[in-house]
Formats: sequence, C-alpha cells, structure tokens
Amino acid sequence: MVESPAQRSENDDTPVSVNFFNESPWQALLLWFDYEGRLVLYASVGAGRSCGLFSFMTHPWMAVDSKSFLPMTLTVMNECGSSSSRSALSDSMSVFTPSANYLTPQNPGTIQVLIHLPVLSLTDLCKRQLQTMFPPALIRQLDLPQFLLNSLLRPLVAPWHRLASSRS
Repeated sequence: MVESPAQRSENDDTPVSVNFFNESPWQALLLWFDYEGRLVLYASVGAGRSCGLFSFMTHPWMAVDSKSFLPMTLTVMNECGSSSSRSALSDSMSVFTPSANYLTPQNPGTIQVLIHLPVLSLTDLCKRQLQTMFPPALIRQLDLPQFLLNSLLRPLVAPWHRLASSRS
C-alpha cells in the first residue's frame, strides 16, 4: 500500500454525510485515517454495494482492494450526477477528504463517492488473478519459471504497522 504519512484527521467541527458506492467487481475495504495518521478499518464494501457513514470535514478516507490492499480509485459525484474525477494515476484520488467544495445548494446533505478498480499493470492484474484463483499448493505445481512462482507465493500482506487497533 502507498504510504501517506501526511494524511490524518484534523478536527471534528463540521459533520458531513458520505456515501461510498463500490462500482468495482472487487471487495473493497474502507479505511479512515485517524488523528495520528493510522489507518482504521471502518467497513468492507462488496461489489455493487454501498456504505453510508457520518464523518467530518478534514477526515481522510481510503478504499483498498481486500485481497492485495492496493489503493482503489475514488471519484466524487457532482450535483448533476456526473463524476468529477482527477487522474486515476494521481495519489490524491486514492484518498478522499470531505470538504465544502463537494457540497452544493442542490446537494447540501450527502457526498457521493464512487469506488473504482485501481489502475494496475497487466502483470499485477495477472498476479492478483492467479493468487485469488489458486491456493499456494496449486501455484507451486504450475509450470512457470521459479522467479514467477516466488512472486506469486509472496503473501499479500496488509500494512498492519499502520493500522490502528480499534475505531476510537
């Protein structure tokens, strides 16, 4: 996962309602950056599902793939129902921070945020697909060069050193 040490919640002065909708076919984990910059697991959002929550302005959120922990792309919907997305390759789109810019007279209540697939290389997509299709015992039996087998057998590890122990 991409390290973002500068991301953290700052205050809880202004409440806001946010609805995250997972448009990807992958299970997404919704993470909140706490006041110390640690990631807190808030919810798991299935494909085609949504997660509505109450947050605060200045509280950053991130969605990651539940298998590889790769950051997923976030897009904020504007009042016309169309998305206002920055480049999917931009680090800033992997982290969403509610702000007054997303609230309009037409949409004063809830900020709609769409979760999309991350932009990955073909190699990373193939690796993820094999790791989700086959258990390690079967991967070892595949007729592949040793360096590929080693890469496929490398466990997908969550950034536990950055995760807080609880939602507080």
